[in-house]
Amino acid sequence: MAPAQAYYQKPGFVVAAAVVLSLLDIAAVILRVWARKRQKQPFRWDDKLIIPAALFTIGIGIILVCGVSRHALAYPLEIPPDFAGNPLELSTKQMLNTSIAEFSYVLMLPLALGCAKLSILFFYFRIFAATTASRRYHFLVGLMVFVGLWTVAFFLSNLFQCRLQFWAFFGSTLDLVNNCPGTMYIDLSLCVTDFVTDLIILAIPVPLIWRITHLSVSNKVTALAVFFLGSVTIIASLLRLVIMIKIVIGGFDPELDEVLVITEYLYWGMVECGIGIFAACFPIFQVLFRKLPWPSVFTRPKSPLDCDTSNSNQTSESGKQSIVVEHSARVSHREVAGMNV
Repeated sequence: MAPAQAYYQKPGFVVAAAVVLSLLDIAAVILRVWARKRQKQPFRWDDKLIIPAALFTIGIGIILVCGVSRHALAYPLEIPPDFAGNPLELSTKQMLNTSIAEFSYVLMLPLALGCAKLSILFFYFRIFAATTASRRYHFLVGLMVFVGLWTVAFFLSNLFQCRLQFWAFFGSTLDLVNNCPGTMYIDLSLCVTDFVTDLIILAIPVPLIWRITHLSVSNKVTALAVFFLGSVTIIASLLRLVIMIKIVIGGFDPELDEVLVITEYLYWGMVECGIGIFAACFPIFQVLFRKLPWPSVFTRPKSPLDCDTSNSNQTSESGKQSIVVEHSARVSHREVAGMNV
């Protein structure tokens, strides 16, 4: 009897997530570039880093689609009828393709996550950092250095998880156990640190925006809601962490379907990266909604903090940076820079 499959372990859902999220990220990056041009703002590191993040995420989507097309993902493990040995010693073409998909994924995942995190941090740096002497400046720089080192460290750890015995990753499960003893713990460490850094990054705007005395509570909540779209990625990150904890606790259990377990892990990684790219772009390109001819759901009565069109254009032409917050609030860079962490 074939094992029960959750929706995220079924071919249609896996392919749909890979294709839809990849297309969503492509559209988000294009809109981001367009928004920068319309605002006449410079194309800086936060914009540059989101491009490789999107490309690595699309690469993960391609891995999922190819894996499903080869029955290497989202299909139950196929055991030859004449095989009667230890399931951990089984080595088939399906398992080889699954290993190729998994190895490609674990190399791309830290790069996609790292570039996305750095893009968000550089965006914070663009709008929140004041002078080089401020605590906020040093905190953001320190966090960016940490994320950069985190990205490189996990990329190299995954690349050399079997040291130089790369063949072991593409052999049987027993080959992996004997030659790559730290595999599961590398993945678990990545999941834990990924989740923690996501929480920290999501929390950064809260005290900075909440301390703006000229904003009403409703406008502060609206501003934070724009940033909190990224909380969806934290849910996906948490689910992936829970999956990894279960795998570590269970070990290489021969009763589990290896292909479906790997599919589940890859699926939630794709969801996290895909939604993360969109969330990183949303605070920038949401300015375009004001240009749409139909009534916007973001429309609210004007407040004294709103700038008129002429002032907005003058600000863009003079190259001043600003946070564009819907619901009638635009927080200028100078206002935010004046706040203390």
